[in-house]
This record gives sequence, C-alpha cells and structure tokens, in this order.
Amino acid sequence: MRNQAFAVAVVALWAGAAAAQDTVENPEFASWSKFPKGTAATLKVTSSAAGTTSETTMVSTLVEVGADKLVIETVTALKANGMEFKQPALKRDVTKTVAVPKGVKKEDFTGGKPPGTVEEGTETVKISGTEVKAKWYKYKTEAGGVTIESKMWTATDVPGIMVKMESTTTGSLASTTKMELVEIKKP
Repeated sequence: MRNQAFAVAVVALWAGAAAAQDTVENPEFASWSKFPKGTAATLKVTSSAAGTTSETTMVSTLVEVGADKLVIETVTALKANGMEFKQPALKRDVTKTVAVPKGVKKEDFTGGKPPGTVEEGTETVKISGTEVKAKWYKYKTEAGGVTIESKMWTATDVPGIMVKMESTTTGSLASTTKMELVEIKKP
C-alpha cells in the first residue's frame, strides 16, 4: 500500500492542484492520449523497509478517451511475507489541463521537474526490449529527520510518463524503493 501511495504521489507532482497560479496541459493526459483505448502500462515496484521486502504490480489501462478527459483503471497486486493481496480496480479521471500548484514554477511543472532537483539529464532506457529516450532527475527532500534521495526517469512517449524510479529513505523510516515500467500492451 505504501508503494501505491508513493506512485500516486509521484503522479500528483504533475496532476495535483493546490492553490493555483496557471492552468497548463496535463503531461499525463498528453502521454496517455497518444495511445488507443485499451492500452495498458505495467509498473513493478519493489520496496524494502524494516527487514521486509514487498513487490507491487500496478497495471494501468486506458478505458475511456475523450477530448478533455481520459479514464485510467489501475489494478494493483501486492506480494509481501509470502502472501498476495489484490486490490479492487480503481478508476480515476485524467483531465486535459491542470492547475500549477502555488510556489511551483510553470516550466518545472510542465517539464516534470520534481522539487528538490539537484541534477538532471537524458538517457536511453529499455522497456520490454524497446529503447525509449528518457529525461531523468536526481532530487532530494528532507523533513522531520527523514531524508529521501531519488532518481526518476520519465518519457512523454510512454503511457503515464513514468519509466523508472529509484529512491532511498534514511532516518527513522529507512527504506529503498525501485519502480520500473516493465510492459506496454496496445490493443
């Protein structure tokens, strides 16, 4: 569940909207809208914390396509301590435009640059044997005695933007998390 929450938080960097300054094209909408209805993207997340390792598989499928809104359905399965937990399918709307959160630069938001970015670059990564040109960001955040150092790869040519992410948390909540887009299926 923590992995799913983390993945949702990453997407919220683009889609969330607190008090807004501007409205911009939603990068997640832009990426999914390049694909036909029925396209599915599978993310695999592996996490280790407090001596426990878990693996989460999230399959997100484009189930509705409209001019101003898409609907993505995500099915999640978590394996931990020899048990598997399947979550009911969750549908969510992805709007064509989103508000830029207060305090975030418009160019950073539309470019996908996470707050706390200390380094960035480009790299070619493979997804199911297909090469994809990705933009990567190394970023660091600290709060309440917890430090999170992450590297995230994104590409607008894949459904949902997320290609890969590696994160290490130190402090009272020490953990490691790796997320990777492992498959794209088109109808």
